[in-house]
Amino acid sequence: MMQLKVEQQKRLKKLLTDERERLTDHLEARRDSPAVSMGELSSCDNHPAEFGTETFERSQDMALDDASRERLNEVERALARMREGEYGTCEVCGEDIPFERLESVPETLRCIRHADSGLSDARPVEEEVMTAPPSGAGEARRRQDDRFDEADAWAALEEYGNASDTVNPQELESAQGERDMERANSRAK
Repeated sequence: MMQLKVEQQKRLKKLLTDERERLTDHLEARRDSPAVSMGELSSCDNHPAEFGTETFERSQDMALDDASRERLNEVERALARMREGEYGTCEVCGEDIPFERLESVPETLRCIRHADSGLSDARPVEEEVMTAPPSGAGEARRRQDDRFDEADAWAALEEYGNASDTVNPQELESAQGERDMERANSRAK
């Protein structure tokens, strides 16, 4: 183990054991929670969108639980390395990991230089079956591009004023009439 002071070792061990306890409590609470299972006994009165929402929330909870289990494993590995006297040295290059890094990420097993060397370059499996859009997709939208765009939006809305302006209904009607005349003239051209 790198040359950490006794008080530094105690502090890091406390950070790791506190995190282990927090993660263990979280995972146990999730396992024992009735919210983990689908809530309704019957699906007769539910709208299909509710099933989509419930499925999304359930998959999100499962992903968060997986991340918590992974983090718990990292904490356990760091505590094991601490018991073995290897904590504080990079598992890739064997260099000492600075105390500041260990303090901010106590479960780390790598120095900053090798921090991302364990990340995968794998792409999502969905990309294997994705296809390019068919030719001509979006052509109708492109033909409509000159009709109304974001640049004209403020000019069109500006004449209505805002919530703090007082609006005179006669001015509004005359402005509407002028706009209608301009549109009619531009269509006639």
